[in-house]
Amino acid sequence: MNKKITLLAACIFSFMSYVMGQEITIAGQVKDQQGLPLPGVSVRVKGTSLGASTEANGAYKLKAKADAILTFSFIGFKTIEQPINNRTTINVTLAEDDNKLNEVVVVGYGTTTKKDLTTAVVSVSAKDLENQPITNPLQAIQGRAAGVQVTSQSGKPGSGIAISIRGNTSITASNSPLYVIDGVTSRDASFLNANDIETMTILKDASAAAIYGSSGANGVVLITTKKGSANKVQVGFNAFTGFSNFWQTQDVLNRDQYIALMTELGYSSFGGSENTDWQEETFGTGTQNQYQVSLSGGVKGGQYYFSTGYQQDKGVVAPAKLDRITANFNGSQNLTPWLKLTGNAILTSSKSIDVGDNSSVSRGGVILGALTTPPTIGIFEPNGQYTTIPNAGGWDNPLALAFGSNNLNRNFRFIGAFGAQVNFTKDLYFKSTISTNSNKNFYRYFTDNFLTTYGRQERGVYRDNTTNDHVWLNENILNYTKNVGKNAFTATGGYTIQASDWKYNNNELTRFFDTSGNPIEPSVALTLPQRAQWSKRSYLARITYAYDNKYLFSSNFRADGSSRFAKENRFGYFPSVSAGWRISAENFMKDSKSINDLKLRGSWGKVGNDEGIGDYAYMKLYSINAQGDYNLQNPANDDLSWEKTTQTNIGLDLTMFNNRLTFTADAYLKKTNDLLINVQLAPSSTFSSQAYNVGAMENRGLEFMLSTKNVDREKFKWTTDLNFSLNRNKVTSLGTTTQSLDFAGIYERDAAVRIVTGRPLGSFYGYVFTGVNPATGAAQYADTNNNGITGSADPADRTFIGSAQPNFTYGLTNNLTFGNWNFNFFFQGVQGNQLFNASRIDLEGMFDSKNQSAAVLDRWTAPGQITNVPKALFQSSENSLTSSRFVEDASYLRLKTATLSYSFGSAALTKLKMSKLTLFATGYNIFTFTKYSGLDPEVNVNSANGPAMGVDYGTYPQSRSFLFGINVGF
Repeated sequence: MNKKITLLAACIFSFMSYVMGQEITIAGQVKDQQGLPLPGVSVRVKGTSLGASTEANGAYKLKAKADAILTFSFIGFKTIEQPINNRTTINVTLAEDDNKLNEVVVVGYGTTTKKDLTTAVVSVSAKDLENQPITNPLQAIQGRAAGVQVTSQSGKPGSGIAISIRGNTSITASNSPLYVIDGVTSRDASFLNANDIETMTILKDASAAAIYGSSGANGVVLITTKKGSANKVQVGFNAFTGFSNFWQTQDVLNRDQYIALMTELGYSSFGGSENTDWQEETFGTGTQNQYQVSLSGGVKGGQYYFSTGYQQDKGVVAPAKLDRITANFNGSQNLTPWLKLTGNAILTSSKSIDVGDNSSVSRGGVILGALTTPPTIGIFEPNGQYTTIPNAGGWDNPLALAFGSNNLNRNFRFIGAFGAQVNFTKDLYFKSTISTNSNKNFYRYFTDNFLTTYGRQERGVYRDNTTNDHVWLNENILNYTKNVGKNAFTATGGYTIQASDWKYNNNELTRFFDTSGNPIEPSVALTLPQRAQWSKRSYLARITYAYDNKYLFSSNFRADGSSRFAKENRFGYFPSVSAGWRISAENFMKDSKSINDLKLRGSWGKVGNDEGIGDYAYMKLYSINAQGDYNLQNPANDDLSWEKTTQTNIGLDLTMFNNRLTFTADAYLKKTNDLLINVQLAPSSTFSSQAYNVGAMENRGLEFMLSTKNVDREKFKWTTDLNFSLNRNKVTSLGTTTQSLDFAGIYERDAAVRIVTGRPLGSFYGYVFTGVNPATGAAQYADTNNNGITGSADPADRTFIGSAQPNFTYGLTNNLTFGNWNFNFFFQGVQGNQLFNASRIDLEGMFDSKNQSAAVLDRWTAPGQITNVPKALFQSSENSLTSSRFVEDASYLRLKTATLSYSFGSAALTKLKMSKLTLFATGYNIFTFTKYSGLDPEVNVNSANGPAMGVDYGTYPQSRSFLFGINVGF
């Protein structure tokens, strides 16, 4: 009997084993805790390479053995496992992952998790880029990443962005970071469509950036674009439309007040009988429109993503405008289990119309022209020509400057890469990629020879220039990963070669008509072709090791060879090392109920810089004069070599209270030696300047980031992110022969910035304004050298009068979700920086026929009067020298964005056959709190991350925008 029972049990067991060993089809749906379907969830058969991804409605289908286990994983959600147990339908709900430590972070030539980072890295996600009226995706970083200062050069459509990562390290070489876009290196990322970006990761310290060697001297921004993940085609569409205006105007003199001032200056005529408000005529309402459609999905063994979009930004000051068309492709395909192909391409075509700014009306500045053009004249003369400013020798009014000339710029940008990855084993792979970065630009300028004064004087002006810049890069990377017990080890090695070919051609034609207005053959004023080439060869290596997830170690090394230096100094060597200790994993911390994760980090690294000096600065260069003779232009300097920056970083990462509080702190010291500076040569050399390795600079700083989940309930959630950073910059040496360097030249005045040892970049230099002499009304300046001579008669009285460097920068984001409603608002601020308001020289100088600020109503007019505004002084700059009078506190706090959105729930989406439907309204630059008297405290005439930072001279201000949009998924 026992034998029969045993035999029966064996048969049943064998049958069950057979049944459980058979493949069955499993289907189901994956939703989040709100019941919304989750597309793109990875559904894997544990222990195998089999799997699928959920479709737009969260559904999936796959085959697996009846006794297998399914693993469901998705970024931002907790991974769960479900035993199949012979079930054919398995529906799951994924909960949000509160532990950000498991987030994948992109690093140079690889990825890691946040918990394993030993370097200073910060990421900005796609959520931070959504629903914003930005033409430059780098604007979204502003105020969101500690240690990263982002400044908009101006508010003009398509204007540039200056980024400084942990201060500035160079004087004449580049201070901008390297951008790596899906593996393609670039010195610019403004051409990208923000909707295509998945993450932007900023490598801040030298240990993180050293894997990029010389290219990473100023930090690295790794940009990853979106990829497909579903087996079924998913379609996305987003669009917004909105309007913008300047958030403030400036008070200037009205017609009667202007006539009174001109009379005081001795003018007998004032233009006409008009009473024109030039700000109202010049500053209008801008509009923004954006449309984008995307398709993504997957095929067997591969995935793809494609998008195309159109963006238009019409400026507040017409005819400024930007039109941009973008296209993006990203795909991969496994041809065999051991061979994978990848490809990506981004194409951008843009056309922009410019209006002149960054100068006075006399130099073609539209913004300052709108403030200084007299109200007594109208827009047009009776004959149809634009009016000119009276008593000024032919300065055009601002509308003539804006519309009388045509400033057209066309740009075509293409970056693309193709790669192949060979998996030798599950631990070892080799990847080779070849990429190209092509930038073609065409600029055209034409001035009307009848409507404008300048056009009539020159009898027609035409200029154009063409730039073709092509860079190609080949990278070959070998990677090995091995985990044995508690030991985790990775090794990466690589070889890269890169080359650039740059061409530039500039033409200028004038004199299209004779003095009688008859067409003639134009004069060729300028034809200037140029070409430059450079190349680099690099070797790189990285080793990482972790023991028991507690003790973390990483080391990088890169050797870069640059054609910009002579053979003896061509190669620079850039090592780094970092380590981390996860204290929370120690036994003595296991009983802690409040600390989830605690890690200490330390790193050191060296990077280099070879930019900003030209491609042939070490060579003996000649120029050809008009007689065809060769003149020595640049003596040879074989000793020219790399700028070198070393950085030490100490950091702490802390997560507490069941992952509801996350805190990060970093302290760093950056030192740059062998600065590449164009040194002033002795007059006897017959050369003006030459590049040398002289001088040094230092940056010290602190950074703090705090994220909290203030309320975390099913129907209401509230999170806050705060970041704070401070940096202290100082030039520690300019070498033995250079005492100072002047930057930020002001038209018809002294330069506003001087660099000397012991002071930071952006230090303002000039006379110290001490007020107005009550007896004479003259501006008074301090006699700093006590020789009894003051003002312009003694330039030696000039001294340091302020700094453009901020004391600290900060950002605060709050995100509130109530049911289907979401409200997000973000404040961004800069504290302690100053601006040299050069616009006030024209607006308060009272030395010619320009209109003036209402501030001059308090000017000195009679002996004994007490005021800080000097008297009107005809054709004299004495009362408006480059001085502390024009240095202002430019600190500001700005409500940068506020977005209210509503996302439809699953019931409505099912009826509409959609996977996503969100309506939103966004405000941008809504409120600004500042003491600065200019139109905007953020602008800069020159680069905001260079030595001439901190000057406002009629710069196009930031605008305030409001937009309404929709995001749809099918």
